[in-house]
Amino acid sequence: MRKPRLSLFTKTLFWLFINLALLPAILLVGSTLFNHQIILHDTLSMLDHTRMRKSFMLVAHDLERTPEEKWNAALAHFATDYRVDLVMIFADGSSYSSRPIELDESILKKVRNSIDQAQTLKREQSMGRKIPLLPEGNPIHPDLLMQTTEPNLFWTGILIDLPHGSSGDRQPAMIASVSNSVTGNGFLFDPWPWLLMLGGVVILSVLLWLPVIHHITRPLGRMTLATERIARGDFRVALEEGRQDEIGRLAGAINRMSAQLSHLLKGHKRFLGDVAHELGSPIGRIQLGLGALEQRVDERNRERVREIMEEADHMSALVQELLALSRVELDTRALELAETPLLAVVEAAAKREYTPAAEVRIEVDPRLRVVASANLLIRAVSNLLRNSIKYAGQDGPIVVEAWAEADQVILEVRDQGPGVAEVHFTRLFEPFFRPEPSRDRDSGGVGLGLAIVKTCVESCHGTLSVRNLEPRGFAVTLRLLTAGVGEA
Repeated sequence: MRKPRLSLFTKTLFWLFINLALLPAILLVGSTLFNHQIILHDTLSMLDHTRMRKSFMLVAHDLERTPEEKWNAALAHFATDYRVDLVMIFADGSSYSSRPIELDESILKKVRNSIDQAQTLKREQSMGRKIPLLPEGNPIHPDLLMQTTEPNLFWTGILIDLPHGSSGDRQPAMIASVSNSVTGNGFLFDPWPWLLMLGGVVILSVLLWLPVIHHITRPLGRMTLATERIARGDFRVALEEGRQDEIGRLAGAINRMSAQLSHLLKGHKRFLGDVAHELGSPIGRIQLGLGALEQRVDERNRERVREIMEEADHMSALVQELLALSRVELDTRALELAETPLLAVVEAAAKREYTPAAEVRIEVDPRLRVVASANLLIRAVSNLLRNSIKYAGQDGPIVVEAWAEADQVILEVRDQGPGVAEVHFTRLFEPFFRPEPSRDRDSGGVGLGLAIVKTCVESCHGTLSVRNLEPRGFAVTLRLLTAGVGEA
């Protein structure tokens, strides 16, 4: 049965709706458990004043049973439990507190106004109140809610009735909490339940979205690696994504693109090889004919014939390089890699490229063995030596050095020439690329030497890199698979 095709956008949107649907449920449950009400008028209105009223009612009941001269001590006891200072102020200005607190005139004025308003409302309604007396109106908001400066304190209180004075008559008073924090150090508002709910929402959101993100990013990571391999010229890519959304279709498109590019590139290389092979015979006949013609023309035309012969030699060199490149690239999978003594490879390459005009130093441990094709590796080192001799043979010795490093053997060819601008490093191994105008056909180069080196080394499952030396010089580094260290 074929799976229904769901787009990546549809899947992401579906999980988003699930996440959004769960958030209100979590908030509702949390607010029920912790008995909080969310009021968005201002910051102070989010405080838990209902809890404050209940706590102050308990204080009032306790004070009614306590002698007035011990009210300061009783308030200090409750202040320790509530972690805020407590103050009780009567209309006549007398006050009691958990610790000595200087009462600002603005506080006293506010308290008198609140008491006067409560008494006026009481007279108008002609209603008596039991102890403790709560004012008429909205019970959620406190009767005192203000901030004073010098010092910076927050005052929050409610009106109560208590027996006061020598007569023992009940008189209205304001009992308030005093704190340097708007939350009353947790007495008016405890942030921990909200933080726990927020943490739960975040954790649940992460748990919901993590599989979705992983479901998206993991195949994209595999596709990134695959496209990087294609960019390096390795078309042996096969992405297996068993899905029908955009990512699955993208994986299929990458597979088809890789196969098509491999087919086109092989056809291109085969075409170049066929053309080079077909051009070899006529160019050889042209060279033979020009050599015979040079012996028969007069001295005046002989120089022109030599110029044509140089052009034919250049064409012949280009054809030979194209043939070499096509032979290496056409079917590298059929190569048989074997344990190869590295010193023998380097000596064979140096012998092939020997010229008295340049000095080549070989610093290779005779015990080093690599896993490679000896013929391809000889061709690669030969081309590197040929380049160094051609462009830096007069500047000093050319050094071929090798050493073991973990599971690799590092082979480096260094010269003391002018080097190459770093901006050209990424293109050095492209066919027909010449980094400098001086490196053109007049110096004998056709731009295929390093391309052949790259193909040979990668066919042996190796890698290569280049760098400039200080104060001058150029180095090409080959990293090959080691076959261990044998006997010298």
